[in-house]
Amino acid sequence: MRRLILSLALLGMAGIARAGDTYIYDLLKNSVYAQSWKTLTSAKKTPAWVRDENRFIAGALKIISIDAVNYQISVISKQHATNDGQASILFNMNGTQAWAEVQEEGKPALYLGEPSAAQKSALDEAIAE
Repeated sequence: MRRLILSLALLGMAGIARAGDTYIYDLLKNSVYAQSWKTLTSAKKTPAWVRDENRFIAGALKIISIDAVNYQISVISKQHATNDGQASILFNMNGTQAWAEVQEEGKPALYLGEPSAAQKSALDEAIAE
């Protein structure tokens, strides 16, 4: 009985340790997140590498709090040119809304989804890390 309880406890802890291993690719498998992503990236100014998940690499998602509201944030980089293009992507916790900041060398920052000033600050900080 002790071994069973210990085994279950260890399995639970392993799940916690892996919780940080969620990536934007995982979220986009969910239709709600996929729809908000599609809406976000449909703006004409959105670079092609941001629209196509096969053209960027992503860091693990983090949970952050902005004005006492939790969000999921990730930084993506243009494949094969990580100094040329980066973007920070912010989702609300249920995936119904998304915001982004895209930075490309030689261009002004591009904000997508009309983020608030506090959201812009969080997007800026994520890229700067």
